[in-house]
Amino acid sequence: MLAPPPLDDARRSLDYWRGRGKTLPLYRRAARREASEMAARWEERVRAAELVRFETSPVGRLMTALGIPTDWLRWVRVGKRALLLLAWTLVPWRLKLFAGGLAAAGLLVALGSVTALLLVIAQLS
Repeated sequence: MLAPPPLDDARRSLDYWRGRGKTLPLYRRAARREASEMAARWEERVRAAELVRFETSPVGRLMTALGIPTDWLRWVRVGKRALLLLAWTLVPWRLKLFAGGLAAAGLLVALGSVTALLLVIAQLS
């Protein structure tokens, strides 16, 4: 009973409670509060299930054998967007300026191509 549920079941339940909270009307305050509380509980259960899954993986077993604690995984929830933002902050500003210039030039070329294509189509019709 103390073990976390399987990860797939926990994720499905979390999705259900999040979806329920979004679909309830505003005047159903008690039901919305229940949905947000249950979503928070299921988020904890999902984290616990992810931790159990990681600890049973080869990397997790190796870290446990070496005595490296895996508790830090509970607090580290870095998404792809956060990693991209971190990487973007490490890029020098001159390179950012160059990349922005290339993007602007590409947009201008695309806009010019579409405009030229529309003019050719207008001439043919």
